[in-house]
Amino acid sequence: MKSLRLLCIGMLAALASGCAHQVSFEDIAYGIEGEKQDESLIVVIDSATQAQRVPIRSFMTGIAHSWEAEPGAMLRDVADVEFPQMFSSYRTVSAYQEPPPGGLTLALTVPSYSFENFHATVTVHAIAYGPDRSVVLDESYTESGPTQGAKMFWAGAFGMKSAIR
Repeated sequence: MKSLRLLCIGMLAALASGCAHQVSFEDIAYGIEGEKQDESLIVVIDSATQAQRVPIRSFMTGIAHSWEAEPGAMLRDVADVEFPQMFSSYRTVSAYQEPPPGGLTLALTVPSYSFENFHATVTVHAIAYGPDRSVVLDESYTESGPTQGAKMFWAGAFGMKSAIR
């Protein structure tokens, strides 16, 4: 009886405890195919976008756990991988800078990021500027990732970080 009581107390303590997990990309090791453009690109990701935090909880992976998705940091990580492969000159800044001759300034923000129904949905707003801050492109792109329910079910809290990304 005493061991059953200890087991129940231990299980309740395990369920009541939890961890907070920070989620952003760490090391991205992949490339893109295609020819590099002989142009300059300045990418503006403002400090408000880089500081975004989206709290996420999932009963399936343990309600005591919480995750904090960092969509702005993930955007910066992806930009730092993709754009240097596409443009001969690339840099990221936190405030608008005039593009060099023949180049572009691309302002990126994340107006929304959510993780619901076992998948992430993100909207990225992009404004491309030419010389004298002339707008070349002003578009929002929304995409939903594949459903990650199986990963979350089988891997639990260990699979959640991957599911959020």
